[in-house]
Parts: sequence; C-alpha cells; structure tokens
Amino acid sequence: MMRDKDKTKEQLAKELKALRQRVATLEASEKEREQTEAALRTSQERLYQAQKMEALGTLVAGVAHEINNPINLIMFNIPLVHKCWNDFLPILKEDAAREPCKKYGGLTYGFLDKNFGQLLQDMDMAAKRVAKIVKDLKDFARQSNVTEKNPIHINSAVENAVRLSQTTLTNSGVHLELNLAPDLPLMEGNLQSIEQIVLNLIINAVQAIDHDHGRITIATGHQKNDGRIYVSIEDNGRGISPSVSDTLFDPFVTDKKAEAGTGLGLSVTYSLVKAHEGEITFQTQEGKGTAFIVIFPTSLKGKTAKILVVDDDELTRDMLTHALTTKRPYLVEEAVNGVEACIKLGTYHPQLLILDLLMPEMDGLEVCRAIQREPRLSDMKVLITTGFPDDPKLKEMAELGYTNLHFKPFTLVEFLKHVDEILAPKQAQM
Repeated sequence: MMRDKDKTKEQLAKELKALRQRVATLEASEKEREQTEAALRTSQERLYQAQKMEALGTLVAGVAHEINNPINLIMFNIPLVHKCWNDFLPILKEDAAREPCKKYGGLTYGFLDKNFGQLLQDMDMAAKRVAKIVKDLKDFARQSNVTEKNPIHINSAVENAVRLSQTTLTNSGVHLELNLAPDLPLMEGNLQSIEQIVLNLIINAVQAIDHDHGRITIATGHQKNDGRIYVSIEDNGRGISPSVSDTLFDPFVTDKKAEAGTGLGLSVTYSLVKAHEGEITFQTQEGKGTAFIVIFPTSLKGKTAKILVVDDDELTRDMLTHALTTKRPYLVEEAVNGVEACIKLGTYHPQLLILDLLMPEMDGLEVCRAIQREPRLSDMKVLITTGFPDDPKLKEMAELGYTNLHFKPFTLVEFLKHVDEILAPKQAQM
C-alpha cells in the first residue's frame, strides 16, 4: 500500500509540474503576444511620425518656393518706384506751390518730401529680409546628402543656425549669448547637417525654458589635448527628467509631450553627429538647466586663413566675400577704402590682403607703403586687383615687393584658384 501511495504522489507531483510548465508557457506566450502587439503599435506610430515630418519638410519647401516669386517681384519693382518718385518730386513741388493745402493719398507734399524716400527704403529692406528668410527656409528644407562633406568652419554653421532660429528666440523672449572661439581648425563636414544639429539643440533649449528669464549660451572651442573642436549649447531651463535621461537620444523619446514634442529632434541630431564621427553628451540638473556638448574631429591641419578684402565698390566686396566664405572656408573681413583698411590692420592680422588699386582717399599704393612701415605685417601676403594693367602705380608696387596681380574683369573660379595658390603654394602644386 505504501508503495502505491508513493507512486501516486510521484505521479501527482509530475502532473503538477507539467501543469505549471504549461501555465508558464501559456503566460510567456501571452506576454510575448502583448509585446509583439506593443512593438507593432510603436512601429506604426514611428512610421506615421516619420511620414509627418517628411511631409512637413516638403510643405516648408513648397511654401518658401511660393513666397519666393511674389517677393522677387516686389524687390524688382521697389527700385523702379524709387526712380519714378525722384522724377515726380519736382512736378509735385510745383503743384504744391500752386495749391499748398492739396494732399496726395491723404498726405501733404511736405510729409512726402521728407518721408517717402525713407518709406521706400524701409520697404526695400523688409523685402530683402523676407527674401533672406525664404532662402534660409529653402536651404534648410532641401534634402542634403550627409556624405557630401567639405572643409567647413564650425562658427559659420553656428551663425547660420542662430539666424534660422531668430524668430523662435524673439517670440520666446529668450536671451542668446554667443561665445565663438576665433581661429578654430577646419572640419570635414556637411554644412547643412551641422546647421541642423545646432538648430535642433537651440529649439530643444527654448522648449525646455518655462520661465520669463530664459538664457541660452552657445560656445565653440578647441580641445588642445586631442585636437577636436566642440559646440556647447547651455540653457537655464527645467532640466531633463530622470525618466528619459537614459534613452534621450532614442527616437520618439521626449518629456515635452504636453508641448506636442515628437521626440525626433534629438534622435536626428544624434544620427547626424555620428555620421560626422562625432560625440554628443549632456549634463543636466532638474530645475537648473541642461548643457549639450557636441565634439567633432578635425582631420584638417592648420588654422583657417584670414583675409581682408579692400574695395570701394560694394558689389565687388560682396561678391568676393560671399565666394571666399561659401566656396571656401576662409574668414573674411571687409574695408571700403584704404583708410579703413589701415585701421583694421591695427587689430586684424590677416594672412592675405586683397587690395583694389584705385580707391578714393587712400589708394592701394598708399596702403602698400603703410604696410612697409609695419614690421609685424611683413609676412602678410597681398593680392592686388585692378582693371588697369598699364597703370604706372603697379610698377611702384612691384618695386615694393607686391607682385601678385589679378586683373578685372575675372571669373570667380580663376580668382579663388589664385587665392588658394597664394595661401598654400605647396599644396596647390601637388
């Protein structure tokens, strides 16, 4: 009897164990099913959000394009109206002399004579500002290939991003402070992507500030120990919640759902930083603020060359400055004549002086003579531009040792190649 009882106990124990295993299997299966369903819902939400962000980018590009055409028409017509006004003014003056109380569009001649020109200038300035905003929107919305990298200056990317975020900063009342280190090494990168990194972090900082004394500080610098450069964006907002700090860079993770945050900004930022072989970290204190630090390698050796462009023609100055800062990564300052050039050379020490020969007040030859009297400028290279190859002043400048000449008119491709050869002759020969 005892043996039968023992067998019955063993059998019951086995059956109980089997039942428990089966229950555990069923529970695991149910849990797995719930996890699968949750993962599917999350994937569907991510796909929806990604499609929404892509559609938003397309919408921004489309709106910018539609605004571009009418604003170009306004910019084209304002100078024409200005010319017509200058021609009409003497006629209005005669008419007003005959009828002193007569009004034009409800305004007196005296008011129009004093203010209409300024009104047109204000309209022109406003139209140009809209055109600049439209250009920034189109550039930002345009899809860029992060693999298309060129030598860039990190400060240029920061300044562009700040300009793009200016409306957001103004509307939020947040004070922005810039501490950009000069003479930073160049980095290999996609300018548009670096702008997006900084812009995302600025917007993230603005959204983290929930009081009326907001402050954001952006700084750049150079780490001497490893040669890398960094950008830091620090705010005095509410800080990052510990509940999301460990997964902050994951897609769709956010503690700003109340403000309709999507949780994509920092994820995109992280991906762009990694695509540039960089690092992004943050330091935060709840109620006191957060600082994001982005670090990039600098594969390019040496410092960015500084250039001073001196020309009394505004269009020429703008054209050369734009080419030297967009087609090349040079740091450029401008001077409108020889006097201003000599003043700037007192504190700004460029590697290259691009100098127009014929200018009012103080021409290129007089500037060269002034440079000769300054030993600290002896290693500065000079490129002389002129449309008069037979001017006798060129011979005098050559006798002083200034023989780099570039004759107007010229193409920007030829000009930039000449500048590259002057600043890096050994590299240009390779």
